[in-house]
Amino acid sequence: MIYKRKVYNELLDWKNSKVNNSALLIEGARRIGKSTIVEEFAKNEFDDYILIDFMYETEEMMNLFKNIKNLDLFFSNFFLLAGKTLKPGSLIIFDEIQKCPLARQAIKKFVKDGRYYYIETGSLLSIRDNTDNITIPSEERRIEMYPLDYEEFLWAFGDESTANLLRSVYANNQTLPEGTHKELMKKFRLYMVLGGMPKVISIFQETNSYMEAEKEKQDILKLYKDDLLKHDRKYGTHCRTLYDNLANELMSQSSRFNISKGSNNKRIEQLKDTIFDLDDSKIVKFCYHASEPQYGLDLSKSTSKFKMYSCDAGLLVTSIYKDKTLNVEDIYKKLIFGKINSNFGKIFESIISQALISNGYTPFYHTYIIREDEKEKHYEIDFMFERAGKIVAIEVKSGSNFTTSSLNNLKIKYPQLKFERIVISNKTLSEKDSVRYLPIYMAFIL
Repeated sequence: MIYKRKVYNELLDWKNSKVNNSALLIEGARRIGKSTIVEEFAKNEFDDYILIDFMYETEEMMNLFKNIKNLDLFFSNFFLLAGKTLKPGSLIIFDEIQKCPLARQAIKKFVKDGRYYYIETGSLLSIRDNTDNITIPSEERRIEMYPLDYEEFLWAFGDESTANLLRSVYANNQTLPEGTHKELMKKFRLYMVLGGMPKVISIFQETNSYMEAEKEKQDILKLYKDDLLKHDRKYGTHCRTLYDNLANELMSQSSRFNISKGSNNKRIEQLKDTIFDLDDSKIVKFCYHASEPQYGLDLSKSTSKFKMYSCDAGLLVTSIYKDKTLNVEDIYKKLIFGKINSNFGKIFESIISQALISNGYTPFYHTYIIREDEKEKHYEIDFMFERAGKIVAIEVKSGSNFTTSSLNNLKIKYPQLKFERIVISNKTLSEKDSVRYLPIYMAFIL
């Protein structure tokens, strides 16, 4: 099944650029649909194309990139091995480019030659695997791709109206009727449990079975963990261990990491390598601590203090409930109908993290202390990001009853600053005391 994806417009912008001086590199985790959307783009927007999948290519094809001095000779041999010849202006796709670093290095010369367009896709688990002994081309324009966000998920089910309705409600600050809100929450919880992996959604649509969708999610998790284990064995990192603990850490109070505490220098370096490589895998997202809530949050970023989220809420749900004795169908139905009294706060946070990153923002979290009556009170802002010259501060709430003390006390701690304050929860849209309350199903609009 081929789904409508927002990244398609970015591909069009690249192709229609007046200056064709770069190849396009699409980075992202495995199984998110990179190859599918690129090939669909090739069929729709080019007269002809060739797709080379380096995951399965022959040794002869791989070795061809060792000598690109004579491009006329190179392309003659390339087309011979590919079994197809292209006219100038056609597209060449290098799928899983990380498996052939020399092909990536050759992009510089290919782009300068100008005969063809080039798109690369990659699940770049380790930057070291892709840069050892090669020169990374500056002629790459990079795009990061993610699992389907909630709007794309709605499109996948043929729903083109709900997202537009929500944008209108958001823009006009309207409060929806309670019945409509409940239906929208139910629809959103389906996204929460299935997630945005295209194959998972496709299987569910074909079978209408949560169990079959669950099996696919388990297969994806196993694939990720196997990749991480191979990487750890090669480089001495601990990516698999950290990823294995993701669900437990998110559902506990220890979901904030501080690698500078209780670690010797060697362990700190190992952990930093682990974080770097796990971040590069794109299967998790990191949210770093910012010590100063002012414009230019990156200037006060701490790389040793961070929170880590799953790239996909559906995979996180599978990780959380993998050891449960309940039937999978029962768990899913209870989750969708709100019959399980779980704390969805961290699942909500993972979805919000993806929404912010997908929309081009870099989220941080912030902690601060207020002293009252010789006592220290500690507060945390779940997300902060910069938008249109303002700092947006977000608190995430998954329960029915909650307070917003962290947002409220920002005015006391930083009276000289102005914040746009948002609470994201399972309640309908409203506004009170300059704080906007946003239902979780509107997070994608951010």
